[in-house]
Amino acid sequence: MDPLHLMAERGLLLSATLSISGQLLHISPSLSDQLGYAPDELLGLGIEQIYTAESVRALNLLFANPPADERIQDLELTLIRHSGGLLPMLASGILEWRTEPTPRLHLIKMPLGALTRRVNELQNANEVMSQMLYSAKVAYWCIEFAEAVDMTQTPDEIVRQVFENRSYWRMCNRAMAEVYEMPADVDFNQQPVRLYWPRSPANEEFVRRLVETGFCVDGALSVDRRHDGSPAYVENDVRAAIHNGRLLRMWGSIRDVSQELRVQHDAEQRIDALRRVFDAVPDAVVVIDEELQPQWRNAAFENTFGITQGTSIAHALLDQSLPERTWHSLQLPDLSGRPQLFNVHCSRILMQEGVAWKVAVLRATERGIRHSGELHP
Repeated sequence: MDPLHLMAERGLLLSATLSISGQLLHISPSLSDQLGYAPDELLGLGIEQIYTAESVRALNLLFANPPADERIQDLELTLIRHSGGLLPMLASGILEWRTEPTPRLHLIKMPLGALTRRVNELQNANEVMSQMLYSAKVAYWCIEFAEAVDMTQTPDEIVRQVFENRSYWRMCNRAMAEVYEMPADVDFNQQPVRLYWPRSPANEEFVRRLVETGFCVDGALSVDRRHDGSPAYVENDVRAAIHNGRLLRMWGSIRDVSQELRVQHDAEQRIDALRRVFDAVPDAVVVIDEELQPQWRNAAFENTFGITQGTSIAHALLDQSLPERTWHSLQLPDLSGRPQLFNVHCSRILMQEGVAWKVAVLRATERGIRHSGELHP
């Protein structure tokens, strides 16, 4: 017996024929039974009677754009039971349109069965995770490699492949788009990866660090590009999926540190300027912390006492318990180790609550005698 007839007799063949006008021309008894209808009860009715709106759109699209070979494969459809429940199915068939004056679609369907529950669970889990990630305040991203990166190669070759192999954004959430100042009408996930994460010496070094750590790193700095082309300095926490020596994807979160780096750069410039100012002061100046350790000294101090006597000078100053904000004479060893009389002025500076440092100005008395009118801090 023909296998199709055998399956039909045993109620295993779920088939239906649809017209281009959207009518049910044929439905097998087994499919009617699955949907909860009597045999032939559905004939002549509209397909919207047993198909969801999304499935009806998919069927109409097939009629509007019929395949050249008339073959239909792997068509996902959802049917509606008489009770209102949904029945997901996978369908294949033939869309007759070349030899028939009125096109007809013949479908054989296979219920997904227990697979439906697993698919639904995965879809629900994916929806929950997607909603959480997209609404998170932390900027999350994921890069998928359409061409896997060969991790068995040299670091230089891995770096090349990371930047040259085809890749795309698997996911970038709203917070990520805000960091890159993406316009609301632009979908970050549709943009080229290299447009916002370009190959550069800084980013090559970033990838080298990832290679060294097995693509498991926190706080790695990369220099990305905002939508307007300006640089974005971001710290990345990165993880990756590596299977059989192939890098498939990497993901992580970023923190925009551009403003912090600008502030740090400005602070370093101000500190450097202050150093130059104090190095121009002819008197020796030393800053002593709460643990009696010299934290900073100017060029005149090093010229007078050397670079190794800072701690001993600090102890000598503080052991004398000199009054603050007034000049006093004190004998200290100079660069050659000979005792020399210095005029010393100390000031206490509050660094933070409960922590005070001292700034000491030391002027050789010989210079003070020559410039006695200048004994002022």
